[in-house]
Amino acid sequence: MRRILLCGMLLAGGLGCGGCSAPDQTAATDVPARRWSEATEIRLENADTLTLRDAALFLRCNDRFAEDTLTVRIATLSPDSLRFEEPFLLAISRTEAPAAMMREFLIPYRRRIRPDRIGEYRFIVTPVRPVCGVEAVGIRLSKSN
Repeated sequence: MRRILLCGMLLAGGLGCGGCSAPDQTAATDVPARRWSEATEIRLENADTLTLRDAALFLRCNDRFAEDTLTVRIATLSPDSLRFEEPFLLAISRTEAPAAMMREFLIPYRRRIRPDRIGEYRFIVTPVRPVCGVEAVGIRLSKSN
């Protein structure tokens, strides 16, 4: 009886977890805060080829970051080695917020995308000119409304 109860609990737990998925998927990588000028690679594993998602680029900055715009090149490589590259202008909007929150910027990049391959997507982000004060750059995918 104890074994049946244990198997039932494991099965119920497994089914419950199988239906859950995080609403957001995020990956980031550190960059040299003194002077970011080189390409940085961000990797995201995709297991969902059906859900429409919105992509946003985010920056974590220190007090040396004084830009209000920043142009980067974003190259996207799919698991089957397809490549798409484009320049992207980041418009940095400053708000009145506590210092800890003020230095993280989330900029919408693409809306209603559907990565159609299972596997690892790589995003290579490169500033078009050197910039000071950026500590990390990342990508956030969230379910489209």
